[in-house]
Amino acid sequence: MKKIAAVAIVSALFFPNLFAVDLPKAAQGFTWQEIPELKVALLKPDGWFFKREESKGTLAYFITREDLGQTSEFETGLTVNVFHLKKDLAAERGRLLIENMAAEKHGKVWNRAVGSFQEFGSQLQDTDASGSTIMQALAIANPKTNTLYLFIFESPAANWDSAWQLGKQIMDNLTIDGDI
Repeated sequence: MKKIAAVAIVSALFFPNLFAVDLPKAAQGFTWQEIPELKVALLKPDGWFFKREESKGTLAYFITREDLGQTSEFETGLTVNVFHLKKDLAAERGRLLIENMAAEKHGKVWNRAVGSFQEFGSQLQDTDASGSTIMQALAIANPKTNTLYLFIFESPAANWDSAWQLGKQIMDNLTIDGDI
């Protein structure tokens, strides 16, 4: 994981008007799920579902194997939370968020700059009465707009290897406009 499609981000940064029209061809078995209000595009595996929610000023988006229109929970999929911060700095909040998650779930933290974005990530494991879940968490901070994007791909540990083949494609090909 640990890699964003730099070409897509650079393209979105320098050619924002092309964003909605000229996405690269989706990998086989995927289509692009555009989120126009954010100028974000995510790969969605064929047969998977998309849902948008808003609560207390936080936007949440889901790309899941399970249909969230039929159930309120999912086992395998991506959650995206978007925070338009007013006071905190996006990069600092992203760093702390990932560090806290990693400390709680014994994950290893990494970070790097990609263009004007700052990324913080960790792979985590959570175990409860229903079993173990593995998560790949990625916080992307846009210091220019003070926006923080939190991407979490998760799947039960028993299915992680096959689920991560799809999740890695999604996480490695995020497209985010730098002006939002």
